[in-house]
Amino acid sequence: MMNWYKDIKTILADEPESWLAYLHGQQLHNRPLLTQLKPRYTGISLQIAKFFAKLVRDFRLIRSPKFMPATFFVFADTANQLNALEQTLHSLTRQNQKPLIVVNGEHKHIQANDLQYTPFKLNLMDVLRTLFLFSKRGMSLYKTGKEKHPVSVKWYFAHFCSVYTYLSYFYRVLAEAKPEFVLTANDHNIPHRCLLAVAHHMGIKTVYMQHASVSNIFPALRVNYAFLDGQCALDTYMECERNQPDTNRDVPTPTVILSGQKKHIKRLKSKDVNNRIGVALNALDDAQAGIDFIDSLVKHGFDVRLRWHPAQSLSVTQKYRAAFSGNAHVSLSDPKEENISDFLSQICCLVAGNSSIHLEAALAGVVPVYYELTPADQPDYYGYVRHGLAECVRSVGELTDFLQKTRYNLSPKQQAVRYYSSTYLTEWDGREGELVALCLECLSTRRALPVKVTDFHVSK
Repeated sequence: MMNWYKDIKTILADEPESWLAYLHGQQLHNRPLLTQLKPRYTGISLQIAKFFAKLVRDFRLIRSPKFMPATFFVFADTANQLNALEQTLHSLTRQNQKPLIVVNGEHKHIQANDLQYTPFKLNLMDVLRTLFLFSKRGMSLYKTGKEKHPVSVKWYFAHFCSVYTYLSYFYRVLAEAKPEFVLTANDHNIPHRCLLAVAHHMGIKTVYMQHASVSNIFPALRVNYAFLDGQCALDTYMECERNQPDTNRDVPTPTVILSGQKKHIKRLKSKDVNNRIGVALNALDDAQAGIDFIDSLVKHGFDVRLRWHPAQSLSVTQKYRAAFSGNAHVSLSDPKEENISDFLSQICCLVAGNSSIHLEAALAGVVPVYYELTPADQPDYYGYVRHGLAECVRSVGELTDFLQKTRYNLSPKQQAVRYYSSTYLTEWDGREGELVALCLECLSTRRALPVKVTDFHVSK
């Protein structure tokens, strides 16, 4: 009757809550966004209330049918992750596979394709198990977190408690579906880490498909198969070997396949020479500094298309809308309404700070330009400038000189792009999802892979 608790207790002994909630539990000091932007609900009482509110929100009162067995179980938490997975999922479907796909959250484009998605919803057993785990471990979790990092408890205690929810959910679902493979496009956020931990405990093969650029603060790569974009990701993950709990956990070391960047990015077939600059701002960028920068570009004779991060707060996006309402030289690209390819097709170059959109621009044939609105805590976070993928400018004047000197006749540097996406300008360019699906089919049927495996050296 209580085997589930014994199993989850074993999982938490190998990977405690502070490691499953990795960014909040291990890397808070390296994530300025998490410490500079104060959450709406702070204090232990409100955080516990937030945890219970989310539990109620995700609960489905009606009895849900059991999951049918499937070879591939897939979980996605954001639209970006789905974008990276979808070409592979379509290819698997064409191979007569029926992947079981669970999505967390509402995504508008889900209904616009032929894949079947199951929403993340809790049943009564999930809720009861979550509450039992919270009653057993919540107080100890609070005391430990308060000693190590008070802000993590005061601001993010609900995140740590959500570990109990996801462990309970995935323990039930994987036991029902009995998949051969678990697929995820993320390895550092809470639901994905809980999914991988449960799968490892159950002996299910785990597959990680990189969906964005990675950094050396990510957790050590521990899956059976890792489909990485390129050599850069592999080099970076080798630096992440130190980022793992000091326990004797039984987890696999990865078989690595460099399969290219898997998001669907259209390459521009011809360049419309214009003076419209794309500016991408992320959640860490100061809104007023961004507005002033765009005004400066307009004064220098450029048109600007502004795109903000999908997770940008409503209050900030309203500032952008108010600042440029009626300005004929500034147009807005809402990432929830306009896909990245359509945005990139309308600009002559892309200006951004620390953002993985630089790689997407280069893959589309648009030259990325690195510019910091304000001094960054970690300049050139992804190494785009260091490795020659992005040009670096330090002022509006430098940007103007750069564009005038080149007369817009620029193309991304092939070797620099290929360092980040190994399939760039190869036979698999634009078909990365098909390549991954073919590899998965070969792994499932124990046939030889169509591409070579890359060594992953684990430090002792």
